[in-house]
Amino acid sequence: MLWRARTATKTVAPAYVLALTSGATMIHPVQEFRYAARRLSRAPAFSLTALIVLTLGIGATTALFSIVNGVLLRPLPYATPGQLVSLAHSVVLKGLDHVEQSDASFLLYQRHNQVFSGMGSYRDAAVNLAPGSGEDAERVSTASVSASLLPMLGVAPLFGRYFAAGEDRFDAPHAIILSEGLWRKRFGAERSIVGKRVLVDGVPSEVVGVMPVRFQFPSATTEAWIPTPFDPAHTEPGSFNYHAVARLRDGVTPAAAAADLDRVLPRMLDEYPSDIPPAMFASVHLRATVRPLRDVMVSDVSRLLWILFGTGVVVLLIACANVANLFLIRGEARHRELAVRTALGAGRSAVLAQYFSEAALLAGAGGVLGLAIAGSVIRLLAALPESMALPRMAEVSLDGRVVAFAFAVTLATAIAVSVVPLLRARRVPLSAVLRDSGRSATSGVARQRSRNVLVVAQVALALVLVAASGLMLRSFARLRNVAPGFDAEHALAMNIALPNAKYPSSSSEIQYYNALADQVRAIPGVTAVGYTTWLPLSGENDNGVVGVEDHPVGTNEVPPVHDQARVNGEYFKAIGTPLLSGRTFGAQDAVHPVPEAMVSQAFAKRYWKAGSPLGKRIRPGIDGPWYTIIGEVGDVHLASLDKPAEDIVYFPMVTPGHDSGSSVDSRATLIVRTTGDAAVLTPAVRNAVHALDATLPTYQEQTMARLLADASARTRFTMLLLAAAGVIALTLGAVGIYGVMAYGVSLRQREIGVRMALGARPADVSQMISRQGIALAGIGVAVGLVVAIAVTRFMRGLLYDVSATDPVALGGTCVLLLAVAFVASWLPARRAAGVDPSDALRSD
Repeated sequence: MLWRARTATKTVAPAYVLALTSGATMIHPVQEFRYAARRLSRAPAFSLTALIVLTLGIGATTALFSIVNGVLLRPLPYATPGQLVSLAHSVVLKGLDHVEQSDASFLLYQRHNQVFSGMGSYRDAAVNLAPGSGEDAERVSTASVSASLLPMLGVAPLFGRYFAAGEDRFDAPHAIILSEGLWRKRFGAERSIVGKRVLVDGVPSEVVGVMPVRFQFPSATTEAWIPTPFDPAHTEPGSFNYHAVARLRDGVTPAAAAADLDRVLPRMLDEYPSDIPPAMFASVHLRATVRPLRDVMVSDVSRLLWILFGTGVVVLLIACANVANLFLIRGEARHRELAVRTALGAGRSAVLAQYFSEAALLAGAGGVLGLAIAGSVIRLLAALPESMALPRMAEVSLDGRVVAFAFAVTLATAIAVSVVPLLRARRVPLSAVLRDSGRSATSGVARQRSRNVLVVAQVALALVLVAASGLMLRSFARLRNVAPGFDAEHALAMNIALPNAKYPSSSSEIQYYNALADQVRAIPGVTAVGYTTWLPLSGENDNGVVGVEDHPVGTNEVPPVHDQARVNGEYFKAIGTPLLSGRTFGAQDAVHPVPEAMVSQAFAKRYWKAGSPLGKRIRPGIDGPWYTIIGEVGDVHLASLDKPAEDIVYFPMVTPGHDSGSSVDSRATLIVRTTGDAAVLTPAVRNAVHALDATLPTYQEQTMARLLADASARTRFTMLLLAAAGVIALTLGAVGIYGVMAYGVSLRQREIGVRMALGARPADVSQMISRQGIALAGIGVAVGLVVAIAVTRFMRGLLYDVSATDPVALGGTCVLLLAVAFVASWLPARRAAGVDPSDALRSD
């Protein structure tokens, strides 16, 4: 026995033994890590495996945390962002439960509030921008803002100035502020641009400033800012087309601010008269709502991101369990060494230091590599078009908080993977280790049970992640099968906007539209040309109250709100929406507009059930002209695929004006149906636009197939991340099963040799080992299934037409895990079946 103890000490460096015997409980961190590095270098397979596993776990968790941090946790990049709030209203109205701001409500609050130190308004816009007359214009995404907005946000211009007070009045000189990106791209980064005039929709406008690249309000796509032309003498209190942001005074809460605005709100119709009767206005129960700006910007993705971060944590737990199992296996093989060290005077702290130093080195290296992988993953995700479905994605980076998180995760991982083998080592009696043979001392049932528990935990956690990714895959498949209501194949969409300075009348606008349609129809391969003011699934929206003649509302009630779009008669053929009854619009005439309308099937069913809508009359607004319904078309998903098809009213491109004459929208989407690949015709259609007006830019050119694919971008992005986490978890689970079974075979070679010497066939041995692996996986699957049923209910808001306990997804996951477990168990079982009985019986 003494000889066995002495031979075991040969693996310990002599200097280390001296240190232990001379200074019983003295621990030198530098020496500990030096000796730990030496020990790990002597076990390259163990070290490399553990390092890869930890790198995957820490990298995945850090990458997902960086997204949560950038989108949800990082303060908005404005001065004192905690004071910024978004202002809106709740309403009680059929088809609508909230609205933003009208010009009247914004001006009213700005004048009379007692709770804000500043207020600003904005709305999304786009303009045709050209450096000068005769130069090509390009379509630029802009924000139309009040003069008070940018100073209130507190981000100073790169150079130049903000809009001056009064520059947002309707009669003020035209001005524009450029983003740094647009300034560099379009104007060659010339600082002399400030003070010069550029053409904005054909109107000369002075460039007054350039905002730094970090200023991205209201979105990362905003390239310029123009003043909102407020006219206090001509407001529209019932048109809620503006967003508003305010800065709370010190000590004011959002609830107190909402109460103050409700105090002011009854004055609106007195100070800003409207054709809307006061009793009708009161019937919608307009109430102010005040919410933190950051919550408004990210509210619809917060649950999604926390779920994704949870998957990263689960991957890390699986990695920790895997490496802890490796440490446990390795530690059991070194019990004699630890026993000798203890016999020589090493205390518990010395044993802990040995385990922790090895774990810390591996976790530290894994943390560094994981941080590098996280950076690469972030860049990869940012390059995916699907990532743009998340707000603030451009702000995601490896900042100080992410680095601190990675450090904390690394430290926690080192502790986690070193605790399990330490606890097992403490439970092994010193006398038993020194008395028994090395192999018998490490093959106890209790130690095998510890390894098995870790494997079961890995399988259970892996099942949760794989089940989550399976649910998202099922949801994505269901979403892909939703009929959008139009034919996306062989169709091209292209936007144009006619500047008022060049097309000042309805006649000039409709003449251009008609002429362009004729030009595009002449292109070989084109079968139909349509126009619309609202392209389905484009993210835009247009709605308003619609009165139905034979479904009148009360005298002081507001008619229901419905989605609306302006189209030409050929639009439905171009986009592939079927005409169910009646006819489409005829030629568009700006001199004699015809008050006709078309409705979707859902709209017709809502008001006339099985009856025909043809010949019925509706009207937009409260007191507008009546329109006769001439056709019924199929339902279309305008806003999103995961919501029911909307009730839609279609009006012609040319409609009667409010007073007299006609009205035509100056911005429209051109829809072109072709016989072949729609993308191939994009240059020809663009040339047709420029042939009629060389200064007119086209923008948002895309095939309808691409648009349809983008409609499920967020679901696809979530599915990709969950699938990646599921694959990693599945791989780590398989490695865990394989490692435990392979180690068990190495310990049981003598037993296996005896069995085979007594007549057991190789197939019997192989089945015995495989059954043990399958049994472990089965327990893990059972536990994981219970956990998955409890956890996946938090995904309900992310799923479409799929239950959080979908039997196909959960059942398929269980089968997949068991199949992986079978393969992971079969490899060691095959090795066991090849054991030579004579060699096994001769081995010690």
